[in-house]
Amino acid sequence: MAVSLFTVLPIELYKFCISLQLTLTKDMASLIGGKSIGVSAEQSLTAISSLKVGTGLLIFLLIMMGYSIIKVFFANLKRGGILLITVVVGSLYMFSIVRGYTDGFIQWCKQVVGICLTAFLQSVILIAGLGVMRENVLLGIGIILAASEIPRITGQFGLDTSTKANLMSTIYAAQSAVTITRTIAGAMK
Repeated sequence: MAVSLFTVLPIELYKFCISLQLTLTKDMASLIGGKSIGVSAEQSLTAISSLKVGTGLLIFLLIMMGYSIIKVFFANLKRGGILLITVVVGSLYMFSIVRGYTDGFIQWCKQVVGICLTAFLQSVILIAGLGVMRENVLLGIGIILAASEIPRITGQFGLDTSTKANLMSTIYAAQSAVTITRTIAGAMK
């Protein structure tokens, strides 16, 4: 039963965060005044071109906006893969918990929460930036750029969203599983 929580709970939590993000985005869009956010590529270009700045800065702003949107999109794809890897590795921590080593399990829980929170916040802030862009282009681009910094900010609060931090604890958990299996096999002889 406990091991099934490693496979069911993270996926359900991620689905909950994504459905909450979709609901919040839909409500934000209706609050802004349309059925969608209403910022098309043409509207973005005309809003940015209405700024009284040079062409070089306009191109730079468009590149930054495109970079941020693409980075958030691919980060969400990567986060789904990391969640799958986390689910697979999560069951190995059961062997460590029995022996009294809960550090790996706690880091695993923080990583799952970090992945879900980051996916939720990053998408909502990106959509909010697109909505603000109607009224204030520079503020909207600033919010869009801030969306790509969410994983770094959550990492500073102890919610890691990468696979690097848990590599050593995963190796230790796998070694613990092998040791327990050998001990049980030796006791059965």
